[in-house]
Amino acid sequence: MFTIEQLSAFVETVETGSFSAAARKLGKVQSAISQHIMTLEIDTNQQLFDRSGRYPQLTKAGKRLLPQAKAVIAQHRRLSQQLKSLDESEPQTLTLALDEGVPYGELAQHLSAFSTAWPNIELEFLNASSHDIIQLIQHRRADIGLVVSEITYPDLVEFETIGSIEFDLMVSTNHPLAKTELTHLDMLKLHRQVVIGARDRSPSLYNLQHSPDVWFADNYYMIAELIKGGFGWGIVPKHIMQDALMAKQVCSLPANFQQLDWLANIDIIQHLGTGNAASQELRRQLRLMMQSSRG
Repeated sequence: MFTIEQLSAFVETVETGSFSAAARKLGKVQSAISQHIMTLEIDTNQQLFDRSGRYPQLTKAGKRLLPQAKAVIAQHRRLSQQLKSLDESEPQTLTLALDEGVPYGELAQHLSAFSTAWPNIELEFLNASSHDIIQLIQHRRADIGLVVSEITYPDLVEFETIGSIEFDLMVSTNHPLAKTELTHLDMLKLHRQVVIGARDRSPSLYNLQHSPDVWFADNYYMIAELIKGGFGWGIVPKHIMQDALMAKQVCSLPANFQQLDWLANIDIIQHLGTGNAASQELRRQLRLMMQSSRG
């Protein structure tokens, strides 16, 4: 019967591209990796790699096995983390990382309920972009994250969708785009775009670059100030711009640009297997917060 070690050797060989690289990644000698895979091939009665070239290539059987092997490894990690948590004492601290694009104006009352249930827990709050929060969770710098949803998350990051927010394409009322008849999306490329995130960051659902002229900021409130100042157009959470809309400092672009408006999910994210009773209660309060924000 196959073992986790065999499956790990198989998956790492695929992901790193060679037996030697997999050995380095797993901290083993190359012969051990080769032996694990050979044994796995015997146990499955299938050749998993074509070894005729310089680097091993997956066979059809190997390609079929790969997603199943990854699923078993992920489940094993989850089980290991949960078993480990059974031996841990009551947590003393929890770190909550929040994307400021998420509406959390009613957070205080829900924190009050959490504090009543867990009076001895020390809470730490971090503000960051969703991209950075995912990294914080992945590296266990934060326990729980509240983020704008991504299509995929790293293997050891689990998520739960608890709400949504509306994004809208906005400009200053003094910006040329606000005073021009807009007939096609390419007209946006003639004007600067302000984008959430760092200049060297990989594109995400909420920071796609449409214009060749781009300014970057790491938080939506800076984006809002740049838009109000007339420095460019941007796609931002509508609730952040509500006061500026009421004051007629900014406006939404016309209806023929609505394909750039979108409704984004809000996710709670957490590292696999790190949950405990306190974090479950905090997650419950965050769910209630999002429910109340929807009215």
